[in-house]
Amino acid sequence: MRAHSMLRAGHSRGPSILLVFYLAVISPACWADAQFLGLAVAHAVSHDANGRISLGGIHHRSTVRAFPYSENVCVYTRWSGSGTHDIDISIWNLDTEETVSDADRDIVFTPGVVTTFVQTFPNATFPEGGTYAVEVTLDGDLAAEYSLFVNAQDSYPDTPELVLSVPAENGSLDGAGNAFVGGIPEAFSFRRFPARTRIALVTLWFSGEGRHEQRMEILDPTGVPIASSVPQEIRSDYGKMQLLMDSFPDVPLRVRGTYTAVLYLDGEDVFEYPLPVARR
Repeated sequence: MRAHSMLRAGHSRGPSILLVFYLAVISPACWADAQFLGLAVAHAVSHDANGRISLGGIHHRSTVRAFPYSENVCVYTRWSGSGTHDIDISIWNLDTEETVSDADRDIVFTPGVVTTFVQTFPNATFPEGGTYAVEVTLDGDLAAEYSLFVNAQDSYPDTPELVLSVPAENGSLDGAGNAFVGGIPEAFSFRRFPARTRIALVTLWFSGEGRHEQRMEILDPTGVPIASSVPQEIRSDYGKMQLLMDSFPDVPLRVRGTYTAVLYLDGEDVFEYPLPVARR
């Protein structure tokens, strides 16, 4: 049998409600020179003129009329750390354990920025309906899993699940309920310090029921809060994606270094990730 772990999304200072089956997750183990920061499955990944990433068609579910069914699957992952690491990404059926696609690459992590790795599976073929796991390993250890529900409406989670939270220029949902997130940077850079800038953080949630509250903070490299957003309501809808943007129009950046974005759900710290700030 293939082992399946229930892991949590991100480093947190308290218990998390994100321990729900089959969503984007992170190992609680901390690698000395590599850390998993996020995962999303999209239909397309592109870069703008400034090298910032855009993700189109972020989704957790597909509803199809006939099998076998094929779609382009782009697996977007975010990391921090240094050195060369082996990343393996596979897609497999949780019921039959049949592998749909698999790829293995050595990736060089760049210190001081977020390292992005995208694995594309053109025309990945799903032979039948069910819940499929997109599994990511780092140097042979399970780092994350992400679910793809293919005609599996009864399997959607009953509590809101964190899909992705990233700095970005914009985000939206299309008519099919898939998400677009554009202008994702690897780092922020400035000619001199202190500096001030606008930072927007886009957060995606999937499924759940009821109403919840999201808030975000930005901490400086010493852990002191320097910006905090107004709480926003998440109106969870079973099987649907929710997108929220927290915009900080004038963030004071006193020094270069690693700042931190902290995501709160219902007052609880559930996810943290770095915001690298460098000198040009």
